[in-house]
Amino acid sequence: MKILKRLLPFARPLHHFLPEYVIYTLFGILFGVLNISLLIPVLQLLFAQDPDIPASLPESGFSLSYARDYFNYQFYTITQEQGKFMALLFVCIFIMFGILLANLFRYLAVRVLLRFRLKVMEGLRNTLYEKFMQQSLSFHHNHPKGELIQTITGEVQEIDSNVVTPAQVLIRDPLMVIAYFIVLFFWSPQLTLFTLIFLPITGIVITLLTQRLRKMTYYSQELQSRILSFTEESLGGIKQIQSFVAEKIMGQKFRAVNHDLVKQGKQIQNKKELASPISEVIGVIAAVSLVMFGGYLILNGKSGELTGPKFIAYIAMYTQVIPPLKALSQTFSSLQRGVVACEKYFSFIDTPVAVTNPEKPVAKKDFTTAISLENISFRYDQKDVLKKINLTIPKGKTVALVGQSGSGKSTLVDLIARFYDVQEGAVKLDGVNVKDVSLQDLRSLIGVVSQESFLFNDSVYNNILMGNQDANAAEVEDAARVANAHSFIEQMEEGYATSTGERGVKLSGGQRQRVSIARAVLKNAPILILDEATSALDTESEKLVQEALNKLLTNRTSIIIAHRLSTVRHADEIIVMHEGEIRERGTHEELLQQGGIYRKLVDMQEIS
Repeated sequence: MKILKRLLPFARPLHHFLPEYVIYTLFGILFGVLNISLLIPVLQLLFAQDPDIPASLPESGFSLSYARDYFNYQFYTITQEQGKFMALLFVCIFIMFGILLANLFRYLAVRVLLRFRLKVMEGLRNTLYEKFMQQSLSFHHNHPKGELIQTITGEVQEIDSNVVTPAQVLIRDPLMVIAYFIVLFFWSPQLTLFTLIFLPITGIVITLLTQRLRKMTYYSQELQSRILSFTEESLGGIKQIQSFVAEKIMGQKFRAVNHDLVKQGKQIQNKKELASPISEVIGVIAAVSLVMFGGYLILNGKSGELTGPKFIAYIAMYTQVIPPLKALSQTFSSLQRGVVACEKYFSFIDTPVAVTNPEKPVAKKDFTTAISLENISFRYDQKDVLKKINLTIPKGKTVALVGQSGSGKSTLVDLIARFYDVQEGAVKLDGVNVKDVSLQDLRSLIGVVSQESFLFNDSVYNNILMGNQDANAAEVEDAARVANAHSFIEQMEEGYATSTGERGVKLSGGQRQRVSIARAVLKNAPILILDEATSALDTESEKLVQEALNKLLTNRTSIIIAHRLSTVRHADEIIVMHEGEIRERGTHEELLQQGGIYRKLVDMQEIS
């Protein structure tokens, strides 16, 4: 259960919750016990038995004996002076008042617990989301989005349902059981000691069930993660599924995973629900045994002060012990699901961040001389992607990276922005290793426009504003004009307030790309990376986007990745990559004269 202790920091400061909750709970228990205790004088009155009346008003004290004697004295006084019915009315009013107070304090305790739950859930989600945002691209490539979404929603909800919410049971119910047993022991030590023999039996049975339940729960939550990942992937690829008429086969795959989930869920629920009837059966056996044993003591005159009315009240009090014991047994079985969810949650929290800020970062607010890649190598797992790359990109120059797919072009620019870290060599900015610069400083100097122009499900205005959160409306519009986007934005029904839809689905490819360029314009970074920025566009859109890019490239250091060589022929230097190595470099004309890889690429695209 050590892993559950790790949840405590999310609830701090605990002094806002724990003392307040315990106080309300104790008062609720106190009035609950008092209400049942008042049954004794009522029963004595109805059965015409004389109550245990003290000769005089007892001396003040803080004990169960004092409370009993004081109430009995007052009760007897009312009986003698005003009659038995008025005494009965007095007790009934007292009981109703006690019930009101008991429920009031229980409600206040629930409100405290609600604040506690919400604070813990807020902290858990915030911490996990921030962790996801800090992780490198390699982490996100290795974990399906569905798995991450399942953790931040499903697993956190499991923690709430099966750890945080049952916290009230783990705090309140043991106090209730202790309080009830104290009163029961005060009334009859013999009967109370007799009932205690059933508690270890219940504990052993529940422990055996929960051990089995934990193993099954872990597999069930893995299946939930799989079904969420599969659904998220299917919805994202719905166009491809329908175009290839693959609905049937995808449905079969989904049903297979869903069937496993239902089958496992049924087994878990059967085991979980078994705890309740077992504990109830044991409780009933204990109650029946109690009646038999107590009846034997009373009928044979061996019960001491335990009379018939007191015995009925004793049984009523004992029945109040069963619900909290039953709740505890259910909580321990539910807690196993929470433990598994905690393990999954903290496995992500404990995953080291591959790309981190240096302990003492070098301040870097501008770019003055050059980007240098010095003998760098990089690999995914065991596969070499880049091998001994040496490249210098002077400030203000445009360098193009060309080559076959998988040659390492995108990885190379990702290393400059530290989306990954090199395994060998160094990437330097103005002679400073990028690992010595804070990620915020480094990435603020770099603007990226990629082939997949990702837009958030927000307004056009807010998507552009992401480039510079401090910009005003006029600056946003100016950026849109530079990106050839202002005119089509103005023609939209709500203008800049128009929602782009999920991933920008409400806009065409060319419109999405121009909004992305506007975002990069607004950022106004001195280094610009264009990763296949026009490859997915039609001719007309490409022309508009290329015009916007040409404006964006002015007075910037640019790195362009392109398959369409016509877009890079005017670059200051073209780098030809093949299998993770630089094979050729030079201007467009120089590379044509070499007659190597670049010349073959040009000939295939019929560029002259």
